[in-house]
Amino acid sequence: MRIAVLGAGYMGSAMASVAAMNGHDVRLWGTWLDDALVDAVEHDREHPRLRMKLDARIRPYRSNGLADALENAEMIVHAVSSDGAVAVMTKAKDHLPDVPILSVTKGFLPSASGKMDRIDVVLAEIAQKKLRFVHASGPAKAIEIARNVLTLMSYASADAEAARLTAKAMGAPHMRIGVSDDIAGAEICSAMKNAYATGLGLWDGFYGPDCHNARAACFTQAIVEMEKLVVAGGGRVESAHRAPGAGDLHVTAAAGRNRAFGERVGKGKAAKLVAAEMLASGELTEGYAAIASAWKWAAEHGVRDLPFLEAIHRVIWEDADVGPTLEKLTLSVQ
Repeated sequence: MRIAVLGAGYMGSAMASVAAMNGHDVRLWGTWLDDALVDAVEHDREHPRLRMKLDARIRPYRSNGLADALENAEMIVHAVSSDGAVAVMTKAKDHLPDVPILSVTKGFLPSASGKMDRIDVVLAEIAQKKLRFVHASGPAKAIEIARNVLTLMSYASADAEAARLTAKAMGAPHMRIGVSDDIAGAEICSAMKNAYATGLGLWDGFYGPDCHNARAACFTQAIVEMEKLVVAGGGRVESAHRAPGAGDLHVTAAAGRNRAFGERVGKGKAAKLVAAEMLASGELTEGYAAIASAWKWAAEHGVRDLPFLEAIHRVIWEDADVGPTLEKLTLSVQ
């Protein structure tokens, strides 16, 4: 199968590695921000993010080769960050074949209505046609995927055949992939978990390592709030308790860049400054923008009584003091 992977960062390159392992014809296209990554692949050096050489069968394409990368593709892996998703789809839409699109991109985007919406909805608006969109979620760190560590993922789509085809194409001995039709629930969990993982990191930064009780309490609170958000967006509660919700939040809060972002803010540094420092060092933290978009999405859907998300938003976007904000946090005890 000819597979075009859009985005040569962490997850795009990891998914390209799995596809190549399965014997597919893999084209890895890098955006205009990925030149250094593509250059390393072209010259058979270690990928700067994954810190390993990619499969020699993966063919790299620079940003001006988007049309060539998409030509005759039978499947697309969408691994562009949420910040770049609209710009890339705008460039890709005239070359986009009618094939399944497996997306590992997480977050909300402004829709044509001006309100925040799911990525599949917004990208279909940009492409001006229905997309065979499949959202990949679950506790899946890119470096571990690329290194063949046991990984659980859920592929969700309204198009059952697209979900089945992408799961089959990306199956590998270390990949455990389930399929679901709850794309709303899966995407909402994926978008929200980055915000909540940042919130859990705040505890580590402010109190240090001995805050297990508080982190566990807030992990539980995050799942309670994600349930409400998923239902408000038309998804099913169980998605919050399985791979897309609890699973992905656990791994992100344990070892993700968004947790690290929260930890640095918890130590007293301004969120805006931490985000800029992480960006400059190549550590894209989706949580910074995700907190703002999640809070806006919740308000637009009339979801209230979200004390943990509110506290995270106050610290990150309103410069509230970390200690007093965490100490006054209300939890759902029932």
